[in-house]
Amino acid sequence: MEPRYQAVAFDLYGTLLDVAGLAARIAAISADVDLAAWRKAQLERSWELNRLGKYEPFDAVTSWALRQVSPGLDASTRERVEAVWLSLPPYPDAAAMLQRLKSAGVRTAVLSNGTPSMIQAALGAAGLFVDLIRSVHEVGAYKTNPRVYELLDALGPREGTLFVSANGWDAEGAKRNGRTVAFIDRGQPPPALAPDLRVRSLAELADAVVPDWRLRGVRIVKGTELDPNTAQTPGMSRAAAINHARAGAQKLWAGTVTIHPNAKTGAHHHGELESVLYVIKGRARMRWGERLEYAAEAGPGDFIYVPPFVPHQEINASRDEELECVVIRSGQEPVVVNLEIAPVEPPETVKWIDAIHKE
Repeated sequence: MEPRYQAVAFDLYGTLLDVAGLAARIAAISADVDLAAWRKAQLERSWELNRLGKYEPFDAVTSWALRQVSPGLDASTRERVEAVWLSLPPYPDAAAMLQRLKSAGVRTAVLSNGTPSMIQAALGAAGLFVDLIRSVHEVGAYKTNPRVYELLDALGPREGTLFVSANGWDAEGAKRNGRTVAFIDRGQPPPALAPDLRVRSLAELADAVVPDWRLRGVRIVKGTELDPNTAQTPGMSRAAAINHARAGAQKLWAGTVTIHPNAKTGAHHHGELESVLYVIKGRARMRWGERLEYAAEAGPGDFIYVPPFVPHQEINASRDEELECVVIRSGQEPVVVNLEIAPVEPPETVKWIDAIHKE
């Protein structure tokens, strides 16, 4: 398959290598080291050096940070603890992902805060191989200084190069520098600027860069395969058809909604998500507003658009026929905020009458 990018560069610590995986190794040496605090001090020191316009090699920064969080360690123990930074465990899908990119002719690289020797040692210990190593040591500044991301230019044209990080601040820094960016969402704070690609693992990244159209192409979800294990609102039954887990969808959710005859849902909204309902069968009466003071009806073949944060309620206007709809939302999160609203009675009926819509 033709890859989407000619080159892919990876952050190292926390992206290819699992920093959290050091915890057990450190605990075996000393119980007096808080790994999270050490990592935080390490990063904050690098940012402070950027603010001061100064530079110290990352091994020196790492040693300084350890002394701050664990000042009671003796020299021998401190040396052993620092050494674990040279042998972080890789994420389990890292090696296969790199091999898949290599087999597709994609050039790979690491762009890291580490010194060249630290990067080489860590990659060697993890059994990972890339075509090129770029270190902040070359420019004497740390991420997110723009000069760091300019090192990516050695890989080729910007439009053909993807930068990958699981650290939101790093992904954001690259995006601010005009790079094409993938963010691996492993639960860390996301970048403030939306990345070009958002995945949950390195394996998923490989699928995005070198798509296998046979397995990752069109997906048919049978009507008998719908999943009712999704967020619900009293008065209706939702079932998921298209989401990430079932079809690999990245940016939308689709499913069905069924409301029994003469029944209505509770008032609710879907946060920042936009929703579209398509009426298949029955008669839908929609109420919306702060007190559900507005109403309109839709029948088979009609579409209903619900903007973000709008309080609304779906009502089956028929006394003897089920209301069946297809619903599509603009995001993957199952956001359903159920509301306690005392509705206005009767609501104002809204009819769409303008130069195009004649009622």
